[in-house]
Amino acid sequence: MASLFLHHHRPRVVDPLPDEALGLHKGRGGQGMKAFIHELTLLAALAGSVLFSGCTRGEVDVIRPEWPESVLELAAALPVQDGGRIKPFQTYADFSLLPLNGKRKVVFADKVKMSGMEWLLNTIVFPEYADDYEVFLVRDSAVIDAIGLPREGKKKSDRYSFNELMPGFRRLSQLGDQYGRIEQKDRDTIQEQIVLLASNVNHYSYLRGMLEFARFSHSLEVQGDDERALDIFDDPKNVKFSDVLANLGRIVEVHEELRDSGEDAAAGALGDTFTSAVESVAVTGVLAAMIPPPASAAEEAEWLTPQDLLDQAFVPGWTLAEEHLRALRGFEGLVASREDFHAFERELSALQGTLSALAGARGEYQEIPLELHYYKGKYVANSQVLFILSFVLMAFMWLFPNTKLLYRGTMLAVIVAMGYLIAAIVLRCIIRGRPPVSTLYETILFVTAGWALVSVVTEFINRKRIMLSAGAFLGMLGLFLANKYELVDKQDTMPSLVAVLDTNFWLATHVTAITAGYSAGLLAALISSLYLLAKLFGLLFGFKKGDKTFYRNIARMSYGVLCFALIFSLVGTILGGIWANDSWGRFWGWDPKENGALLIVISQIAILHARMGGYLRQHGLQMATAFAGTVIAFSWFGVNLLGVGLHSYGFTNGIHQALWTYYFIQWGIVAAGGVALLVERRVADALKA
Repeated sequence: MASLFLHHHRPRVVDPLPDEALGLHKGRGGQGMKAFIHELTLLAALAGSVLFSGCTRGEVDVIRPEWPESVLELAAALPVQDGGRIKPFQTYADFSLLPLNGKRKVVFADKVKMSGMEWLLNTIVFPEYADDYEVFLVRDSAVIDAIGLPREGKKKSDRYSFNELMPGFRRLSQLGDQYGRIEQKDRDTIQEQIVLLASNVNHYSYLRGMLEFARFSHSLEVQGDDERALDIFDDPKNVKFSDVLANLGRIVEVHEELRDSGEDAAAGALGDTFTSAVESVAVTGVLAAMIPPPASAAEEAEWLTPQDLLDQAFVPGWTLAEEHLRALRGFEGLVASREDFHAFERELSALQGTLSALAGARGEYQEIPLELHYYKGKYVANSQVLFILSFVLMAFMWLFPNTKLLYRGTMLAVIVAMGYLIAAIVLRCIIRGRPPVSTLYETILFVTAGWALVSVVTEFINRKRIMLSAGAFLGMLGLFLANKYELVDKQDTMPSLVAVLDTNFWLATHVTAITAGYSAGLLAALISSLYLLAKLFGLLFGFKKGDKTFYRNIARMSYGVLCFALIFSLVGTILGGIWANDSWGRFWGWDPKENGALLIVISQIAILHARMGGYLRQHGLQMATAFAGTVIAFSWFGVNLLGVGLHSYGFTNGIHQALWTYYFIQWGIVAAGGVALLVERRVADALKA
């Protein structure tokens, strides 16, 4: 009977636009009627935005509610399930803003800054204000021209508000769908930016509708003396979505009674109340789920949205849990009290308590405070600042080699920076319950920490300042790369893993071993590059010319690190084969990534055997080791660009140019080393003659 009721009162949408035309991300529950209603919401926003289509920068007053810090802290600690993992609302806010804005903060024309948490609160609570915030980064004004919008007063690369973009929404959607059908590697720059902008606008439209169900308020009016429909609700003049869901069984029962008794008008009014409630859920953004189910995490991993609760309401025997009713009313309370921040804080505190208790009962809340601490502590950012400081001190250390204070300051800066970075890695391991290396971002952090640690330990052994300098440089470079990766990838750096990587044992063994081996190989290549550059500078400027001990020490360091790299690369490759046999049923399949791993091991073995056989001496060994760095870079990252094989899940965006830059730099250093060797031999032959 309930299903017949739902079918009879399903909202009807005439001639909806297809999902493909709008490029919609359906997400959970984003199909059928829900997607249709969402499309109409976008069109309504389009109609409203015409009022602002003629405005230039500064003509629209931007309203920025000033949230109390206590409210921001409560909102930040709300648990949310997004991308398959439980995270704080703060993390969700930051990584929702980053793809749109290119930053985790909004900077207004008057230089006022707004955090990601403030921005998301405004977006979901005051969408009419947030629609005027210029958060959509458009890097080329040709994109704006393509969708037919004016750009007076804008720079070539500038930010636009939702209201500014809405007049061109239909054209943007059409172009986004058209270019989205083209392979990413075949799109030109403008096409790629149009696809990205269409996706960002669509993403924002879901965010701004996150609390649409909580805004639902319906006045039930029944003509005649039959008040059975009115008796269902405590306040028939202000029926909320939670009221409909909590009394759904009674609504269906009374509806059928009214129809059977000929009270069609009353039955229709009651049905309209239900239909309106369903529509409010249909336009609610479903990018994330915020309601933990009552079952354990093992029994039901997916969290719930209002749409999920509505769907479950039609399962025979289902009743709305008291905690879920409190959660729904908590969200409704936020909307109702949005003009009074004190009342809003009370509602938010109660909601946070309800959701955290539900998540805590499932064992899914304990990492939320730790993740908040991780981001608030800015461990990686502080490490980067200290590595930059150590690099500056290192430069002065070489300019004034007799000043011990500079040496000690550089050493202290590197050690403290390394401590921050290691602390960040440890915190990430605890938060995720994973080994230190499971994503490319974590690989960069792990490699950078490893480089710094090896550099510091080696420096304590030989006190030559070479490895200390390398540690400062590599630490700064590594964290610049990590920051660049985050800006290019624009996603949560603690994502859920693809199925084949979802294993702590192999992540802790194969991935960690192979990462240690490859990073050590790159470190050996850097040390050898320093040797070759020092030789070149010695010929050109007399740097350490004739100092055989200096060059012998560098060569010994490079050789030792190369041996370390070979051991871990070999062990990691063998473990990878065992993992492949466990996951894919074969030890070796000549996959590009497997071939690359084999190429690295063969190249390192060849270098060491050539040294043992006397084919490579000190200088030649350094040239070969420096060249081997490009072999590692190609095999580690370059094969991902092929887009084929079972390992094609690796990150590829933005690395093509970086790889070729590294290749040419290393090849140039090797060539310079060869020139230095030839000149050195000719000078030696001339002296003998």
